[in-house]
Amino acid sequence: MGDAWTAVNTDEYTLFYNPASMGRHSRDFTFYPFNPTVTGTNVLSDMDKFDNFPDTPSGVADVIMDYPVHIGTNITPGFKLFNFGFSLIASEQADILLRNRIHPTLDVDYRSDRGFVMGVGIPIGPGRIGGKSTSGQQTTVGIGAKYIKRKGLFDGYSLTGTDLLDYINSEEDMDAIIRKLGLVEGSAWGFDAGLEHVIRSGSNQIIFGLAALDITTTDFEVPSNDENKTVAPNKDQVNLGAAWMHRSELFKGTFSLDIRGLTQEMETMERVRLGLELGTAGVSALAGFNAGYLSYGVAVDVGMLKATAGFYGVEVGGAYRRTESERFVIYLSLFDFSFDA
Repeated sequence: MGDAWTAVNTDEYTLFYNPASMGRHSRDFTFYPFNPTVTGTNVLSDMDKFDNFPDTPSGVADVIMDYPVHIGTNITPGFKLFNFGFSLIASEQADILLRNRIHPTLDVDYRSDRGFVMGVGIPIGPGRIGGKSTSGQQTTVGIGAKYIKRKGLFDGYSLTGTDLLDYINSEEDMDAIIRKLGLVEGSAWGFDAGLEHVIRSGSNQIIFGLAALDITTTDFEVPSNDENKTVAPNKDQVNLGAAWMHRSELFKGTFSLDIRGLTQEMETMERVRLGLELGTAGVSALAGFNAGYLSYGVAVDVGMLKATAGFYGVEVGGAYRRTESERFVIYLSLFDFSFDA
């Protein structure tokens, strides 16, 4: 759905988009014990590129030049207790891009994260929407805190030099080679804040959300090292979202809009996210627009099984529609359950 999730998020990823959305948690307790996600480069869109794949370093370099390579996996088990939520974070992400034919450079961004996030949504004002309410309005403020310990590489390596080749040809194990390339560890505390207003009428909801995410987690504390290596930072951001949602026994639909990075300098279309969901109670089709790139997929939600599969594009070149990383995503959530005390 184009990652347009600031005003939609009532699932297990609420705390990663807007802690104020915890005010819409309609059950006393909800548990998400197992919810892995796998992402990777969508090679299906470029199969011709890999026909007759070369077996020489120069040939391989020609094929993958300016071709973003991505692989990632994460899991965020957690729970919601009334308006409070907590999730663990375990994530592995690697992005590699070979650029500059004259002086080939390999850009590497590897992140291994461990940590947690927690937050609460506090309804304010005279309006309230209870879990069984079919109409009314509610304004909620939210606050959240997170801790991340990150191990990673964030650097560019010249292929015309000898250091990288010497490391690869050495007899040391892979862990030692990666550390020589500059693997470092850092940690950071961060904070989130949000505001949300919900208007509910029967099966329909209109939601407006404002979220400030990753406050103070822009820089990780890294032990001093000879080459001043650091891990990739998180970008603090202020996001505005709006959504219309319909939920009934026969049909569900969502249309969402996000305007991202309100405090950052970027082109207008870099800020825009759009999302669309159409379906029934058990299955739905998804589509989106993510800062210039399309996404699409399908989701299944049956009992204790929820699964999503799709394709999407992400900008990795640092400017609007400069370099697209085409990716797939597979998400699975098992054994979710909720109950009221």
